[in-house]
Amino acid sequence: MSSINRWRRLGLVGCVLVTLGCVSGCQWNLDNLKQYSQDSSAKDIKKDETKRVFRFYLAATNEFNYNEVKYGSQYDLIWQQAGANEPLTGFKVQDYERLEQELVAAKEAGRSYEDLESTTDAVLPILHDIVNDVKALDSYYKAKQYEKDNYAFSQATLAKLSALLEVFEPKYEALNEAVTAAHKKERNKDIELMRSNGQVNGAHMVEMMGYYSDIVSHIIDQGPNSDVQWVKAQKEAANAIVPKFTSVEVQNRIDQTKNLDAAIDTFVANQSAEAYHEVISQYNELVRTPMNFKLLDKTQDAYIPEGV
Repeated sequence: MSSINRWRRLGLVGCVLVTLGCVSGCQWNLDNLKQYSQDSSAKDIKKDETKRVFRFYLAATNEFNYNEVKYGSQYDLIWQQAGANEPLTGFKVQDYERLEQELVAAKEAGRSYEDLESTTDAVLPILHDIVNDVKALDSYYKAKQYEKDNYAFSQATLAKLSALLEVFEPKYEALNEAVTAAHKKERNKDIELMRSNGQVNGAHMVEMMGYYSDIVSHIIDQGPNSDVQWVKAQKEAANAIVPKFTSVEVQNRIDQTKNLDAAIDTFVANQSAEAYHEVISQYNELVRTPMNFKLLDKTQDAYIPEGV
């Protein structure tokens, strides 16, 4: 059966894409975003429509990707059992229906980057067909219909669903790439805004963490096929920012980056599963405590990057 390659999926877990977010979960879920949108409409500081709507796409893909990583082995087992005509109590695979609902909500939230909208338009029709087949199989197993047709319906529907997923996966990958590109644009906007606001240390911090975010995303996305020379260059670029800081408030974060640097170096030397997991672990440790941007620069009205 077709299943998304988890080396690639984990690389796009949304919160590794957030400026200083962490791989293991994210505050930008759909319910929070709806409240955020309502609050934003009344606040001048949050009237960036493109960014506001972008968060919906990020939330949708983040949750889907995170579940694929966390529960992927369970999903695979369900596929294997179904393919082997084993009696199941349900067909509990990825929540394609929730992804569909959240992408529709993103479309309805307003206008954002064109690539986000076009790739979502390409995903939704095939996603809708997948949702229907998954729901049909779930109902089939719950009703024990396999006892009446000797798994004929399940085998036919599984074959159809597998073919649909082969079409879905590259379309969904394109959406993920659009989310990644949009994130980088938003991150660069934050850096420029902070610099223009006199938040030099804050801008340096977002830029440095951006390098690490890109490194981790690339490593998990590409796995053993990572471009290690590119990874080394990105790490060196991040390290080159350190001497530019003038605030003592960054010291703890700087000390923590040394552990991530060591994990990255180990992965560059040996692209093993153990080294890969250590990169993720050290990145999560690095960003576990949010950075207090108000302490980094003596600016009266400090801009605080959202999601940090």
